Amino acid sequence: MNKFKAFLTFVGFFWLLVCGFWALFSMLWGADSRTTAAWIGLLINAWALPVWMLLRYLLPGKISGDLREPGAFAGVLLGLALVLLADSSRGLPVHLAIYNLFVFLLYLYHLSSVAWPTMPARETLFPDIEEMNMGGWRVAEYCRDRDIKGAIVLFLRGSYCADSRNQLHQLHALQEELQRKKVGLVLWSVQPTDRWPHRLLAGEQYMNTLQVRQLAPPLPELFVATNAAPILLWPWVKDAARPSAWLVNAEGYILWRELAANYRTPVTAANLRGQLFRLQE
Repeated sequence: MNKFKAFLTFVGFFWLLVCGFWALFSMLWGADSRTTAAWIGLLINAWALPVWMLLRYLLPGKISGDLREPGAFAGVLLGLALVLLADSSRGLPVHLAIYNLFVFLLYLYHLSSVAWPTMPARETLFPDIEEMNMGGWRVAEYCRDRDIKGAIVLFLRGSYCADSRNQLHQLHALQEELQRKKVGLVLWSVQPTDRWPHRLLAGEQYMNTLQVRQLAPPLPELFVATNAAPILLWPWVKDAARPSAWLVNAEGYILWRELAANYRTPVTAANLRGQLFRLQE
């Protein structure tokens, strides 16, 4: 299923990009004055999602998305409206714009959804994890070594993911409070640490640099979806961590968890901050 979704996502974005280039070519060289506006609308309609995701990737601290991706949605609908108003003959631009809306909705609500196996429940022990080149990792040992009350354990989809990058940006604002309340923060990914940009890990002030730990093979099925990375990255990385958040006490028991239904909506720093009271009970 992951392979199928990754393939359809690749085809969907490829279609939108080609459709946009086709509209651009037709607008500049093949259109008359009556259809130029329609092709401009199709260009906006087709490139709204790819441009929005690129901006979110490049500017994780300034642009964030949500379940509806409002910036992209507005562009898709604006382009469709312009096409419908300009193309009175209901020609090719209208049909392509409607197809693009379908591709956008398919990506939004299905292709980016996360399928979860049966996960550890609250008040059960958090499972041990194998860290690359470091051996086994246990929450209880981690908390005991640092004399802390508990830990937040986060799984990040990947450095290529705009939402993982935005999540890292948010976590910098949470670090001071975690230190004050003696709560650890542990980040996991299937990628090596050096694949994450240093500016994202260090933050704007270059203080309290975050560390992303790499999961060791065999990758844990609970936290990793095989063949879930974008197809273009498969020569380097094929698997992706399912974005989840766990609040675990010093004995290793799970107090709270957040399993994202969609990889574009990982847990926010505000939500994490709101769960810290559980360690005080």
